[in-house]
Amino acid sequence: MEGKVFLCPTPIGNLEDITLRTLRVLKEADVILAEDTRHSLLLLKHYEIETPLESYHKFNENEKIASILERLETGTNFALITDAGMPGVSDPGAVLLSALLKEGKSYEVLPGACAHVTAAAIANIKDGRYLFWGFLPHKRSARLKTLEALKEEAVPVLFYEAPHRITKFAEDVLAALGNRNLILIREISKFYEERIETTAADFLREIDSYTVKGEFSVLLMPQAKDDDVDILSALQEKVEEGISPSKAAKLVAKEWNLPKNLVYKESLKL
Repeated sequence: MEGKVFLCPTPIGNLEDITLRTLRVLKEADVILAEDTRHSLLLLKHYEIETPLESYHKFNENEKIASILERLETGTNFALITDAGMPGVSDPGAVLLSALLKEGKSYEVLPGACAHVTAAAIANIKDGRYLFWGFLPHKRSARLKTLEALKEEAVPVLFYEAPHRITKFAEDVLAALGNRNLILIREISKFYEERIETTAADFLREIDSYTVKGEFSVLLMPQAKDDDVDILSALQEKVEEGISPSKAAKLVAKEWNLPKNLVYKESLKL
């Protein structure tokens, strides 16, 4: 009987973010393919899983596939895991799955922890609709081109970003799209989980007041159009809360990502 490959999502923060089914598969598999064996050992030791580990990452996945396909024919069952989250989503796994589909081999994708889904819930975006993009390209010219192509996107776009590149991300947003609203969520499911709602310019200006550690999920909010917003009603609502018209204008401009002078003109009608 041929073996099977199981794509197993692993915790994105708290070690308890793992399903009972995933734990069973990891224990019953013949081999666990891990993105970083040293990192994965911490998880496996925590749950007393002694299944043999093999390295499988983006730098060796093409050369490993032939061996995996051969061993599947002899009945070997593999569990594929990455450092965190769902294999094949901004992590190694898609190349192997493509080979399995091409060769007609058996596989299962187990449901579980996924950073972008969790981030979207934390962000509390309207109607729960968003476009998941993953990581931007490394080269700045390609990053700017990608962002410019998303200029007219009507829903939030969710990106992954590393802490050492988060400043560049905000700079690129400013350069390509102007001062867009951002919702940054870092350290999901960990002790220092944080949600930051700001603009690209404010984030850069106040960068020293933020903790820039841990992996980030960033929602780039869409550009509001003038006719999408009843500016006067939004201003009136703020004023009724006891906020001055001038401050209300600043708040509405920021919330809806509208030109400040446009909102200020409307505030004069109050």
